[in-house]
Amino acid sequence: MIIGKNRTGGKGFTLIELLVVISIIALLVSILMPALAKAKQLATAAVCLSNSRQLSMGWFMYQDDNSGRIMSSHSGEQYTDKWIGIPRTNDDDTNPGYCNITQQSPRVSDEDEIRGIKKGVLYPYLNDAGVYNCPGDKHLSKYDRSTVFVSYAIPACLNGHIFSPSSGKVVMKFDKIKNPSSKYVFVETTEQRNWTMAHHFVIASPEHTGRNDYGWWGPMAINHGTKSNLGYADGHAESRSWVDQYTIDRVTKLSTQNVESYGHEWPPADQTDDIGFMGRGWPLQYRIQ
Repeated sequence: MIIGKNRTGGKGFTLIELLVVISIIALLVSILMPALAKAKQLATAAVCLSNSRQLSMGWFMYQDDNSGRIMSSHSGEQYTDKWIGIPRTNDDDTNPGYCNITQQSPRVSDEDEIRGIKKGVLYPYLNDAGVYNCPGDKHLSKYDRSTVFVSYAIPACLNGHIFSPSSGKVVMKFDKIKNPSSKYVFVETTEQRNWTMAHHFVIASPEHTGRNDYGWWGPMAINHGTKSNLGYADGHAESRSWVDQYTIDRVTKLSTQNVESYGHEWPPADQTDDIGFMGRGWPLQYRIQ
């Protein structure tokens, strides 16, 4: 059966030949798609790692410009040295139109979050709001169902903790961070509210719990297969491959169950490598006497 002729009078493809060509193309696509997906994942992870490095370098430069005093991990307006501001609907400081972390309407837009970003002391060191967003971060708020723009948070123990500076349970100066190259200052997070609570990250650390071990608390994100990126106090960034299934399962649970209060959780005794890593990297090495 001939389905057509070309303009020079030659025969066109037969139906069987056309089906064979289509089958070959489909087979090639099925082979290439996983490779393309992997390449995209690697590309987004590379951008995120660059973001983490730039955020950390800006954080480091700020303390260097301020006699070793670090910026606040809390976004509350009472903190004049906050790293980031609360999302707002306008730039008028006398009537800022702060967004609500649980509002459903109107949605908290990227522009609202960016206006908050620009009110933080970190922004002048970057001058690029895009650095605050991981391209692999696609999670939605349970409230307004919009994507959350800011993908990173600073450990709560860094100038912004619920404890007073005199309590010894909060770091105010850079020189109080032991081995800065091993202490992270930016973590990828996922949050079911409209943005990460107070824009800081928490684990169940001794200064919170009264125990001398570490447990999970806040909603860490795993946006790159089984890896996350962390930025460190000396300005560098690294990728961490998570090895405990408990870690991965907990992140999945917290990002799919629309929870708002996360609570302290300690993994089984045979799955503590990841929380041990996070405990060793927590910037405040506090111990209960």
